[in-house]
Amino acid sequence: MKTDGDEILFKKLDEYDVEVPDFPMRKSRVDRAADWLFDSVRLPEFELTERGMALTLFLPVLISIISALPLIFL
Repeated sequence: MKTDGDEILFKKLDEYDVEVPDFPMRKSRVDRAADWLFDSVRLPEFELTERGMALTLFLPVLISIISALPLIFL
């Protein structure tokens, strides 16, 4: 169902000659890999209880002590 506004619009559009550039419809593998690598990701949110926070603070100290034990026996 065409209205008078549509006919006017089509007449105006027919006045212009537009050249559409040739561009690939599919992205290259490099572009797709770059999109995947640099896509923004939401960081997970997690709540820590007091016990979880204490474990989070103590865990690096514990790992350091355990990894230093073999150096004692050298």
